[in-house]
Amino acid sequence: MDKPRMSRRVALTTALAGVAAAPAAGAADRRAEAEATLRAFLHAFENDDLAAMEGAFAPDAVSFDVVVASPEASSPLARDAVRRKPGMPPVMRRLVQSTPKAASGPPYRKLDPKDLLVQTEGEMALCTFHLELPTSLARRTVVLVRRSGTWKILHIHASNVVTA
Repeated sequence: MDKPRMSRRVALTTALAGVAAAPAAGAADRRAEAEATLRAFLHAFENDDLAAMEGAFAPDAVSFDVVVASPEASSPLARDAVRRKPGMPPVMRRLVQSTPKAASGPPYRKLDPKDLLVQTEGEMALCTFHLELPTSLARRTVVLVRRSGTWKILHIHASNVVTA
């Protein structure tokens, strides 16, 4: 093979390799941005920064409020209590509003996501993790959407499982 042809082939192969690597780098960047958004929200929650928490949600966000699953449940849950709600989960808001603000805080609680997995597809990110509490495992799913270059929470699903 002559040198000009070989040079073109090398140049084309190099260019194609760069194009193939670009989407992978973009996906890694999106995952990192989505994770940073999630962690900023958790930090605001730790500090009871209700304004920052509310600002983290997309205008069309929905949530499933925390439900505690336990074999010792004394009575069935009311259906309306477990239906989808607009915006931030009501229990989350009530917790922030009812936390006594002591001189020792903020932070008022420690939220350390364990087994965090952030998966992205286009402009959406699915974040799953759990929080290890003294008597339960708090499972969380957070869906983020990127609009106009900014990640916002589109959905939160929270469930706590009582553990031994």
